[in-house]
Amino acid sequence: MEKPTHSQAPAFILGVDVSKDSLDVCLVCCAGGRELSRKTNNNPSGFRRLKAWLKQHGCEAGPETLCCLEHTGLYTRQLVHYLLAREVRVWMESALQIKRSIGMVRGKDDKVDAQRIARYALLHQSQAKCVNLSGVTLERLKDLQANRSRLQKALQSIKVTIKELLAVDPVSGKTLEQVNKKAVQGLEKSMEQVEEKMQEFIAKDDALKGKYDLLTSVKGVGKVLAVSLLVYTQGFTRMDDGRKLACYCGVAPFEYRSGTSIMAKAGVSKFANKNLKQVLHMAALNSVRYNQEMKAYFDRKVAEGKSKMSVLNAVRNKLLHQIVAVIKRGTPYEIRLDKI
Repeated sequence: MEKPTHSQAPAFILGVDVSKDSLDVCLVCCAGGRELSRKTNNNPSGFRRLKAWLKQHGCEAGPETLCCLEHTGLYTRQLVHYLLAREVRVWMESALQIKRSIGMVRGKDDKVDAQRIARYALLHQSQAKCVNLSGVTLERLKDLQANRSRLQKALQSIKVTIKELLAVDPVSGKTLEQVNKKAVQGLEKSMEQVEEKMQEFIAKDDALKGKYDLLTSVKGVGKVLAVSLLVYTQGFTRMDDGRKLACYCGVAPFEYRSGTSIMAKAGVSKFANKNLKQVLHMAALNSVRYNQEMKAYFDRKVAEGKSKMSVLNAVRNKLLHQIVAVIKRGTPYEIRLDKI
């Protein structure tokens, strides 16, 4: 989860470029502005050597230190847990955000990347959002979600191949269907077990269970979208604004105009979480089919001449705003047909 950074300014900034086997570290003393670099292993013994090196230069690696690093998936997990155990403020920033803030650069080097991350953190420290991973439930949900996605892709690949072969060569298609029957059943069983384990973890965490129940009270929001939103928003601590969440999902429309020569239609940005956008799209389709409020809205806008895709995108936005509303309000969603 994320929380606002401490009000007290850090004494030291630590920029870390993380790779699978190693860490490139840049230490900046906020008082003097000096930069020191170090390379170490990305494992517990490397973390201990890093701590000893920091101590040599007056950094106790505690609450007075702000460590900034990019999201690199599993490779950051051990380091983040090690730093949080020592109360270091950990700021995980988007790699694209750091890259765009630097401007035009040429070449790439891990040591230089660590220096750039440290300088970015020094310049934007007031905007830092520090991580708090005290609850491991979200981490486990994220791992299970990734596993479910891989199982789903494998299952879809087999089924599509069989379906296409049956259309052009029924005999060979039947053979393929028969030899893959146990594989398909096994993948489907594994997906069921993953989903059951997700529900088990959510049920054990009262705070997440409450938010999960609120999310699924919105018609069209199923368990897949609910879990995805909890994971990607860190239990709605990273973002609790409908517009920001819509931007993150890639469904918020933006104007594209400049002077008199560029007058394009409003469109969505490509900078988005594609996985979450796909799940949200399926939820919007279900909402239009089974949610009377959304169905009435969709039919009315289409009848007014709006394209179906633009109206469907509006439905995705409405869903997200409803989701944020129930989370903020803390009460389940209720359909009001008089507001359609």
